[in-house]
Amino acid sequence: MNWTPPPRSAWVDKLVQVGQSLGDDGAAMISLDPEELLVGAQSATGLQDFGDDWFQVPYRWLLESMQNEAQLHLPGRLRARTEIDRILANRLRLVELWKESPTLLTGTVEKPIFVTGLGRSGTTLLHELLALDDGVRSPQLWELMYSVPPPQAGSYETDPRISRADDEITVMDEMVPAFTSMHENRGFLPTECIFAFAHQFSSDMFTGLYNVPSYMISRSGLDHAPEYSWHRKMLTTLSSAHPGRWVLKAPSHLSSLPLLFQEYPDARVVITHRDPLRVIGSLADLMATLHWMHSDHVDHSGIAELLGFGLGYLMDEVTAVRDSASLPEDQISDVIYQDLIADPIAVITALYSNWDLELTEEYLERVRSYIAARHTDRSNAHAYRFEDTGLNLAENRERLAPYQERFGVISEV
Repeated sequence: MNWTPPPRSAWVDKLVQVGQSLGDDGAAMISLDPEELLVGAQSATGLQDFGDDWFQVPYRWLLESMQNEAQLHLPGRLRARTEIDRILANRLRLVELWKESPTLLTGTVEKPIFVTGLGRSGTTLLHELLALDDGVRSPQLWELMYSVPPPQAGSYETDPRISRADDEITVMDEMVPAFTSMHENRGFLPTECIFAFAHQFSSDMFTGLYNVPSYMISRSGLDHAPEYSWHRKMLTTLSSAHPGRWVLKAPSHLSSLPLLFQEYPDARVVITHRDPLRVIGSLADLMATLHWMHSDHVDHSGIAELLGFGLGYLMDEVTAVRDSASLPEDQISDVIYQDLIADPIAVITALYSNWDLELTEEYLERVRSYIAARHTDRSNAHAYRFEDTGLNLAENRERLAPYQERFGVISEV
């Protein structure tokens, strides 16, 4: 297998060289000591209370793994520190807000819609299409990054925090320009629940950005219920002055369906399905590119191998839990990727019928316009091949056969 890292911007390479000349990639200059970052966030905000201590355990796992395993170069270390500082500050401000206005936590989240499925299986497209309807609330990245004060309906589309978030995203995109062809992110776009979970420091966001295997392994043994309780608190807060029907998305919900329904018993869940072996090549390239943003040491073949094992295990778990009669199957819909791409209008029509929601022609017209614009914008989409993963096709196909048969998923490679 041969993976060639995409070019980084010249300023990134220069900063990498500066870090190398320091002899420690900036470790002495940019601390990732967990205590120092906590104290720094308190000093920067003038606030002291981080709320429930549950986050402290995964937080310390993450920082330890970042320091000992991620092999961050100087610009990667700087971006990681900026990310952690921002999350800690936002957490402090949210906890303070809840103490001042406890009624923010008493709001309801009625019949939320969750989109989940493997990454690169159409979750982003379906989420963005469902978010186009009137009265829908889908969390935008800026409000999960800078949540206080809660967004107001009247200024939601012009809030200055949108450009602030865009500035941070632009820096990330400019580090490795090819990343924009793999994943589009903007402050005003609907985004994933992993950015809410990040405030508990237990989130797939971190494993996607950095090579932190010990953190990933340790986190797999956690009870993830506190992530969902925090998630609900953020939703009631963000919708307090800008209400609507929540439409949410994260591939990570796929591994936590019982917890999702425990926190949101009336949720409607739509799961997208696609050949995992078609997905692996894209996910491996995406994760390797994100790691390349932050480190000179990227193990693409190791990422692909981990994904091959992990996705096979996950699909077994999904099949088992769906067949266990422990979930409200009448609240779960399945969408095949090829059906979504071929006729998104038909998919949305079927979903709205299942959910007993009114489907208007105005909404469908917005969907058509969005799809037309999206096809134009993605004309240079990133190409990937299963062969580049180095995995054994026959062995993995046999491993995934029960999942594909159960949900009618066709093979693409």
